[in-house]
Amino acid sequence: MKKAIIFLLTLCVIFSCVAPLGVSALYNSSVKTETEIFYIESLDTGTVLFEQKSNEKASPASLTKIVTAALALKHCEDLNTVITVPEYCIRLLDGTGSSMSGIKPEEEITMQSLLYCLLITSGNEAAMIIADYIGGGSIANFIQMMNDLAKEVGCKNTHFANPHGLSEPDHYTTAQDMAKLTKYAMQFPAFNEITSSTEYTLPATNKNEERKIRTTNFMMLSGYKEYYLKDAKGIKTGSTEDAGKCFITTATRNGYSYLAVAMKAPYYDYDNDGYDENFAFMDVKAMLEWTFDNIKLKTVTDPSQIITVVDVKYAWGVDHVRLVPAEEYYALVPVGVDAGGVLVEPVKDSLPEAVAAPIKKGDEVCEAVVTYAGQEIARIKLVAAEDVDMSVILLIFGKLGDLFRTTVFKVFAVLLALVIVFLIGANIYVNKNRKRNRLKIVNYRDINKKR
Repeated sequence: MKKAIIFLLTLCVIFSCVAPLGVSALYNSSVKTETEIFYIESLDTGTVLFEQKSNEKASPASLTKIVTAALALKHCEDLNTVITVPEYCIRLLDGTGSSMSGIKPEEEITMQSLLYCLLITSGNEAAMIIADYIGGGSIANFIQMMNDLAKEVGCKNTHFANPHGLSEPDHYTTAQDMAKLTKYAMQFPAFNEITSSTEYTLPATNKNEERKIRTTNFMMLSGYKEYYLKDAKGIKTGSTEDAGKCFITTATRNGYSYLAVAMKAPYYDYDNDGYDENFAFMDVKAMLEWTFDNIKLKTVTDPSQIITVVDVKYAWGVDHVRLVPAEEYYALVPVGVDAGGVLVEPVKDSLPEAVAAPIKKGDEVCEAVVTYAGQEIARIKLVAAEDVDMSVILLIFGKLGDLFRTTVFKVFAVLLALVIVFLIGANIYVNKNRKRNRLKIVNYRDINKKR
């Protein structure tokens, strides 16, 4: 146990001391899936490991309740707050075939119990009660808060029409947007504690005796061997005819943590054992297992790696300076891939034609893009690999040359030439006039003498 703790702490130090590549990348594998929409990203670096139709709008079913829970935790700090259940919150669900958690009208129940009913048993009435309470007696107000939160966290293709997830035409999101909303909810410790629970005992109330509720997340239940993944924690399931099977979870193994989103997964008896299988669970498990086994954090660039060179101005005997990564960069790449398996190229728009001396080792010059398997996985900084001193003589001549090439100088030179030409012309004109005047005077004197 002690060795395991030391190993995990070592990984934590690595993640905190190096510069991870927190960008989009896509790693395809031989994993076969039937889920229509999925998205898996590293919670450590932000790297996307699996993606399919992750920006396509779809019904989220009860994944919606993640947003409902996040707003409850944001606006209700005391989870022991007792709420009296309005009857209309339950009656609005009559005839919908909703999943319910057994809450009754006029029941006095804590916000904590409501959140367990919301997230563990996916109770739709719990969502309506929370929406009414946080919305100040108006579910419509709460729905507006949901949409405001979606915009706040950067969702681009999301709109909520209810707090529980029953299908409606204008109730939709995407896998990427749900990942953003889930990460927001995960900021609240109570959210993580509740969603990682497999069961919970609801205290007795004025309308219900003490009772136990159990999770709908079979990936956390060892009795479901085809779904069970011991590394998985939470988060939420969802299911409607329109949405198919939906599922969001996190999983951590050996210091690597991932967030997985599956939407529009099928549900059928694929192995003819008489039981229908939930492919949201099965596909997420397969992708996570592959990721844990095949993706590792590796050094992909380091300061000793020469990426390119750039010309230098005003330096005696030095024509160019070498450019290297600013620091050691790490990325999640398949086992067996190292720095030689990635491509690092300067970003053309950021690479100058030349840099002026003096240059200090470590001075930032431009950006570079890091790619693996044709996919961009990072943008890094390139810096000078050595000092380059400046030559004063070359600087003077260089600055003069630069001056002579400027538009301002050219305009000034033209104007100066015009002034000189004008002055010469004026001088010639004046001299001619003087000569004429002298001739007139001479001629006048000659005439007077003759008289």
